[in-house]
Amino acid sequence: MTSLAPTAADLLAHATASQLLLSEESGRVMREAWSVTDRDELARATKVVLDRYEALRALLAEYGDDPVDALVRPTDFQREQFRRMSADNWHERVATCFVVGGFLGDFFTTLAGGLPEPARSDIQRVFESDDDEELFEGVLRRVIEHDDAYLSRVSLWSRRLVGDTMLIARKALKPASASSEDNYEPLFTDIVTEHTRRLDRLGLTA
Repeated sequence: MTSLAPTAADLLAHATASQLLLSEESGRVMREAWSVTDRDELARATKVVLDRYEALRALLAEYGDDPVDALVRPTDFQREQFRRMSADNWHERVATCFVVGGFLGDFFTTLAGGLPEPARSDIQRVFESDDDEELFEGVLRRVIEHDDAYLSRVSLWSRRLVGDTMLIARKALKPASASSEDNYEPLFTDIVTEHTRRLDRLGLTA
């Protein structure tokens, strides 16, 4: 794991950018919510993501120099990936928050394991809370229970998201390690397994 991890500042820049963009997407689905219950839960999920962004940004300022400057490149790259993951349908956009947020949370937690202390614990502590994931899952569960036709649509969209999400993750790896699948493939084994469990809970096919 140590051979794959970038510096703490680089990892934090990518992780912070991911939460910034996820908060934008979460705010969007909250504003377009189908019901007051959905809007309430998505508003609370958005707050969790924003709180995580603030915590990571504070760490980025501690471990790096100018946090805003450090965010420019990873944010520009990830924004393009999020653009590719943009969906026309509201339930698919909720799935984007659920799938991408969970996958990247697992990834950055795992990758931080390759850092020395105290950076390792500082970063992993920020990702300990998964309250946003539970809230996104609850919204999707109601969508599927309302009409099981959404099950196949959300399942298909969730599978579509994995490739672009892995591109975001790979960009955060130490440059030399990201060039060889033999180097990084073992890293993703447990992350993909957890991703599959996450979808299984909703009856979705990974």
